[in-house]
Amino acid sequence: MGYMPIHEKLCDNFNDTVWIVNGKKPLDDSFKKWKFDFVLDARKTLLSNTGASLFGVRIGMEYRRVHRFGVGLYGLSNDVYVNSLFEVDTSVAEGLLNLTYVSLFYERIMFFNHKWEWLVTGHLGAGSVKGSYRYNGTKDWVNYENKNVRPLEFSTMMYYHITWWCSAGVGIGYRFMLKTPQEIRPIYSAPVGIVRLRIKLGRLTRSIWNKDVKYQY
Repeated sequence: MGYMPIHEKLCDNFNDTVWIVNGKKPLDDSFKKWKFDFVLDARKTLLSNTGASLFGVRIGMEYRRVHRFGVGLYGLSNDVYVNSLFEVDTSVAEGLLNLTYVSLFYERIMFFNHKWEWLVTGHLGAGSVKGSYRYNGTKDWVNYENKNVRPLEFSTMMYYHITWWCSAGVGIGYRFMLKTPQEIRPIYSAPVGIVRLRIKLGRLTRSIWNKDVKYQY
């Protein structure tokens, strides 16, 4: 009998099933129960004075192919320009603010096959906003005292599997700013556009001794 690659195995030979939007999906021996998950994560705030960009990394685990959870580390790559901070002082002419936070995330894969993957994600974060501002009639900038914030974000996105070890994704979501001072809440509570590059480090490592890893999805 000739050799049959893993991706051509019949779905009748499975150890488990998971739910996705088009029904139960068989999981055969090619699916590992636990996997390491590493993601390069970028977000663009769609409604702000400058369209602030947020970059970060996500590290976690994947369980039974459809559950992912872990920790994300995020920081704005550019300051957000604001033309007033009325809650601080009505005479503030302009300011520059920067957001950084750590989040816990849970992600549920709703559909997947060899080339595509659709998912929904929730983040609950804790971080701070810092920056500086300038009063009318002066050129001197005053430090804006660090403010603790609690970002809460929900999103949905679609991945395309470029290779067996790398996937690119785009999506949309909304960020809510909990426990955030009123003067800065509207700046960051906004729709977001998301771009991700997912590197499958665990699969790359396993491919050293198991060439069939490339057929897993």
